[in-house]
Amino acid sequence: MKRGQISLDFLFAVTLITITMLNLVYIADSERAHSETFDTIAKLKAFSVDVRDSVVKVYAAGDGFAVRKELPIRLDSGDKVTVSLITPDSIVVNASLGGRGYTVVQRSPVPIYENSSVTLTDTKGDFGIVATYNETEGRLDVVLSP
Repeated sequence: MKRGQISLDFLFAVTLITITMLNLVYIADSERAHSETFDTIAKLKAFSVDVRDSVVKVYAAGDGFAVRKELPIRLDSGDKVTVSLITPDSIVVNASLGGRGYTVVQRSPVPIYENSSVTLTDTKGDFGIVATYNETEGRLDVVLSP
């Protein structure tokens, strides 16, 4: 072999090392994306549990009691989270974050008699949970207010 020539074995070894490194970078990037998705889902799940617990507290406190809740996730422009109370006993959090959709459903231990929902955006990140006594039906209604 003359000076300045590269052997075929050396080129083959460099190619294998390059392919291995590219695969490692791909796996690392894929795992990072999965961990970010898991983090978002975990935050939404914790938020839905907090909303469920707040609905129970408001219902237990009675007529006129209200609680303000704030979304623990920072929203970018175009992102939105919709919190819904659905009869007879469902609390649903629908989120559109970064072009991806997420849904978390919680079962409420107290009855929900009236459907209500509120949409949170990057400019409006809080909402209220209010208990009002419905005299015509003789029951306590828990609703969401903007």
